[in-house]
Amino acid sequence: MQKLKYILLLFAGALLLQACPARPLPPETIYSAVLMNRSTLEASVRWEAPRQVGIPGKIYYIAPYLLISEQYRGVHVLNNADPSNPTPVGFIRVPGCMDMAVNNGLLSVDNAVDLVVIDILTTPGQAIVKSRTRSVFPELVPPDQNRVPDRYKKENRPEGTIIVAWEKMEGK
Repeated sequence: MQKLKYILLLFAGALLLQACPARPLPPETIYSAVLMNRSTLEASVRWEAPRQVGIPGKIYYIAPYLLISEQYRGVHVLNNADPSNPTPVGFIRVPGCMDMAVNNGLLSVDNAVDLVVIDILTTPGQAIVKSRTRSVFPELVPPDQNRVPDRYKKENRPEGTIIVAWEKMEGK
């Protein structure tokens, strides 16, 4: 009799679990991923001409420069010798840039999933990559934090590609 009660209890529990509503998946993102091959990513950090600031992030000061990170793009360099009139000097292209820090005169920045340390003081007008640590950060997620479409999941996209940005899809 005791065994029968136990079996009925297990059966009733299983039925109750079946009655629970399924939790709906969050909506898919309205952004599409920008992909880059690993070899292209590793060769992508470089000094370029100044450009307009898009979506700014952090600001750091390394005398005499102001550094302004730009989401997914890189770091703007301005000469701040005259604080009332900062002058654009250049742009350090760093695809997948979301964050940066300055330590001992070196700029540390995320290059998508990699951490790159750049010397910008030794040779002004150049971005000298001092080191790269591969795959220390998780892949970039869409700005709306919604579900990544299956086509952009690592197992479904071309081998060796990395998400370096998210762009809003047309009409969304």
